[in-house]
Amino acid sequence: MVISSKKMLGVLLLCPLWAGEALALPSDYVNTVRGSNSGGGYSRGNTFPATAVPFGFNFWTPMTDANSTSWIYDYNRSAIQAFTISHMPSPWMGDRQTFQVMPQTGSVTADRASRGAAFSHANEIARAHYYSVRFNSGLQTEIAPTDHGASWRFTFPSTSSYVLFDTVDGKSGSLTIDQANGVVSGYTDHSTGWGPAPRMYFYARFSKAIAESQKMTGQRAVTSWVRFSTAPGEKVTMAIATSFLSVAQAQDNLAQEIGTKSFDTVKQEAQNAWNALLGKIEVEGATEDQKTIFYSNMYRTFLYPNSAWENVGGTPRYASPYASGHPVKTGKVYVNNGFWDTYRTTWPYYSLLIPTRAGEMIDGFVNGYKDGGWVTRWSAPGYANIMVGTNSDVIFADAYLKGVRNFDVAAAYDSMLRNAATYSSDPARGRKGMDRSIFLGYTPQDRVGESTSWSLEGYLNDFGIGQLAQALGKTEDAQYFLNRSLNYVNLFSPSVGFFRGKNTNGTWRTSDADFKANRWGCEYTEGNAWHYSVLAPQDGQGLANLYQGRSGLANKLDALFSAARDYDVGCYGGVIHEMVEAYDVNMGQYGHSNQPAHHTLYMYNYAGTPWRTQQRVRDVLNTQYKSGLGNGHGYLGDEDNGELSAWYLFSAMGFYPVSMGRPEYAVGAPYFTKMTVHLENGKDLVINAPNVSDTNRYIQGVSLNGQAYTRNYLPHSALVNGGTLDFTMGASATNWGSGASDLPPSLTTGSAAPQPLADVAKGGTLSASAENAGSGEGAAQGFDDDSLTKWLAFQSTPWIRYQLTGGAKTVKMYTLTSANDFPGRDPRSWSLQASNDGSTWVTLDTRTGQDFPWRYQTRAFAVNNNTAYSQYRLQINETHGDTITQLAEIELLGR
Repeated sequence: MVISSKKMLGVLLLCPLWAGEALALPSDYVNTVRGSNSGGGYSRGNTFPATAVPFGFNFWTPMTDANSTSWIYDYNRSAIQAFTISHMPSPWMGDRQTFQVMPQTGSVTADRASRGAAFSHANEIARAHYYSVRFNSGLQTEIAPTDHGASWRFTFPSTSSYVLFDTVDGKSGSLTIDQANGVVSGYTDHSTGWGPAPRMYFYARFSKAIAESQKMTGQRAVTSWVRFSTAPGEKVTMAIATSFLSVAQAQDNLAQEIGTKSFDTVKQEAQNAWNALLGKIEVEGATEDQKTIFYSNMYRTFLYPNSAWENVGGTPRYASPYASGHPVKTGKVYVNNGFWDTYRTTWPYYSLLIPTRAGEMIDGFVNGYKDGGWVTRWSAPGYANIMVGTNSDVIFADAYLKGVRNFDVAAAYDSMLRNAATYSSDPARGRKGMDRSIFLGYTPQDRVGESTSWSLEGYLNDFGIGQLAQALGKTEDAQYFLNRSLNYVNLFSPSVGFFRGKNTNGTWRTSDADFKANRWGCEYTEGNAWHYSVLAPQDGQGLANLYQGRSGLANKLDALFSAARDYDVGCYGGVIHEMVEAYDVNMGQYGHSNQPAHHTLYMYNYAGTPWRTQQRVRDVLNTQYKSGLGNGHGYLGDEDNGELSAWYLFSAMGFYPVSMGRPEYAVGAPYFTKMTVHLENGKDLVINAPNVSDTNRYIQGVSLNGQAYTRNYLPHSALVNGGTLDFTMGASATNWGSGASDLPPSLTTGSAAPQPLADVAKGGTLSASAENAGSGEGAAQGFDDDSLTKWLAFQSTPWIRYQLTGGAKTVKMYTLTSANDFPGRDPRSWSLQASNDGSTWVTLDTRTGQDFPWRYQTRAFAVNNNTAYSQYRLQINETHGDTITQLAEIELLGR
């Protein structure tokens, strides 16, 4: 049993993990080399042993390859070539703002292969708060972190001892040695391929006088060394801090965080910081190996995202990675997050355990929106054209709905609207294909690769926007975006039974005969049709109805697990590491090794078969997570910014945030006999399952605060207010949680497939009072499902009319999209009118004083109308000052 955080400092729990150590605290179970037995061809986590404070400014890590900015530490290598300051969120994104330090003895060399020092993992301690290695030569390096700095301790075995300073290329920076005062300072400018990062400055101070120093000659302008005269076994400490603002600020950061503190004091303070977070969950009934897995997972979850701001005279300031030239701003900013990965688990984990910090971090990314006009999809640290979906949308919404309020909600909501309602010509910002997808109801594959993934992620984020809009009283936005979140039906193909890619003209990417569910890529991101077959948790009942009901959904899920686990390389043209790892999961086509599958097991709850969730979650917890002790294993697949780890943590607690954007959790089954969660509000959530085991994995009954509980989902309020969940477990599956009233809520009710409102202005005829027909900007361009074209009228009060074909339709909403230029031409006031004879017109809606903050922005307007009409007319009454009117697109949403 792990002891209570209130008593942990005075009790020892003996268990060998690193040679000669005794475990007492949650932090002592953390194994940071876990997952580092990886490479570009196969991932068991793709991690590196980052020593840091929680969400810290810097990582401090050994490097087995000092020439790399990706796979910097390979567990299988037997020599360390350097220690480094790292800011790497993922080896696929690369490192930046790096600076290397390497102690040497006897002589010094800049050649990385030659300077590599042999070591054994038996002489390595890799914790969140402390890293130590004793090389085979007897030389020892120890590192203890602060937020912006670290204390280092070198134990030299000889009388001639050196510390070498370097950068990855030896050139991208500058270094100054103040030998008299024992100070080394300078800067590094190394950036990744994702755009320039702010310059990193550093300031280091030694505890012993520098006997000699030298800057290397030639091209290696940064490579330098200092020498100390030491007695064998003598310890020399180095206190170092960094800044993105200046060397003077790095020096000030050092004074703030380390000052005159000893190495052991810095180490203890870092350990206390980790224990404060890791101690939020106590687990009973776990083996020692399981405790290593559990608390190492917590470490990974609390490692990212990273602070990128500094305390300047009591005021937080940062060099913005989101604005050209990196101007210094007031406030806090956070970096290093792939939202496509982390929205699924880590962010709801923060909202539950550390909601105040969650709000601060969200506000940090909202500051990025204020600086650069968009929230980045992948922060490394600025804008990166990688992965699909603007998943900050659902992250922000979910946090707000779970009570997180300490962020700029208005600006966050604006960022969500811009993502979901505007076209961006920059592929690194916003959603791709928005010039057509808004109006088609799906992202077309012939214009955007991985279109099905873009579409399905978009519907999830539209749901989050709709939920937040509803909470904020923005009823029209709520109606519009919740309706859009049902558009997943547009990509479901009954003939093959999967979601699949569709072209602009409405045809499928492939014929039915050519469709292969195990084909990777093409319209899917890092997966195939199986992996995306149930990605509509915002509407579980509607999804089930596509599969002919709840039993059909259960059968589809069962088929996924029973399918052959082979793969077709498809549009990737060759094997990528995700394919091999998914195969090695050995659970049919369930690819737990990558994020798109992580909600899948919990979709059994919507199918009315939660016992299948209980069965399969246990299998995953048993087989897909390793302690990594002695071999550097840990996961199958990339452990992206804590996402795989947080899946484990939620699932071990017995519930999971399957439908982000709803303040609720699907019930799985607890993994341990007892867990106590210490909530931020001072209350405790106690989860009891005294007879749970691999055999007794099925729920027989549940009580919440002493009252029988039958629903297979839990509201957030039931958890965050504290209480007791008691699970009675058994060896046989039961029908607990299987009743129709026990299932999680969905947008769809009843047994019919969803029928979202759609644009009825298709294939009809139109006319206008005035237009620039000669330049291809006539009335037709106002209804062509393309925001890159426009209706241009040389009047400030024109009208445009659309006559439907196929009978009258009832329009419930309409949208207007601003055009590419001249905001003065945007409509400011207008009326929507309707008619069945073209002579008598009824005004359905009138708007005044309207604005379009962005170009290519689609705005939706609700109509209080239950009558079907065959003709609709938009009468512009006023522009924003110009004598010409322009609109990129008009939609009439109805049935």
